[in-house]
Amino acid sequence: MNKLAIFVEGYTEVVFVERLIEEIAGKNRVSIEHREIRGGSTTRRSIKIIKAAKPHPRQEYYVLLFDCGGDEPVKTRILEEHDNLTKAGYSGLIGIRDVRPRFTYGDIPKLEVSLLKYIKTKLAPVTFILAIMEIEAWFLAETTHFPRIEPSITVTAIRARLGFDPENDDMEQRPYPSDDLNSCYAIGGKTYAKHQVKVTVDALDYAFIYTELRSKISYLDRLISVIDDFLT
Repeated sequence: MNKLAIFVEGYTEVVFVERLIEEIAGKNRVSIEHREIRGGSTTRRSIKIIKAAKPHPRQEYYVLLFDCGGDEPVKTRILEEHDNLTKAGYSGLIGIRDVRPRFTYGDIPKLEVSLLKYIKTKLAPVTFILAIMEIEAWFLAETTHFPRIEPSITVTAIRARLGFDPENDDMEQRPYPSDDLNSCYAIGGKTYAKHQVKVTVDALDYAFIYTELRSKISYLDRLISVIDDFLT
């Protein structure tokens, strides 16, 4: 069975990545397990299964999702688990993290270089994905989902009320995408909150993300390409 490990910052990324993989692969072909890693420096390190994988008769692929509890631990956890996962037959590892709040847009080249430092190239390949400035920029750019949150939330209304155009502007240039997303939802009397992120994830059009949006966001395209390669 083909196996892939994905390390993410937190719950938002877990929910989005799980749905993205299921949409690309088909639920009956892939089994996804969600684990949470905590501690390790001043407290005892622990790994807890949050959602166990459910095998399917037609299952061909297994994905292990690690919630690392923050952006900075993503690389640390990859370094810790890289050797064991390689020995266990994983074909690759992916690390997904936001740029903000620790880094600015101008820091991105330095961040990209630092992520690759100390990664052992003789082990299973590691791909880092940056959500610039945070993953909510991807949700902002998937403008077809807004009316599914509430019909009055349209691109026209966002342009008029908020002064930016999520359909044509580069959402990776927005410094606070999660705040922008909340402002967009407020047009329809809704809110965007981390604990309600599944509402947004379920409203996204994954066919549009796969065929159209990836061409606008290079790291999203890289993520989809790595998933595609794994599934083929």
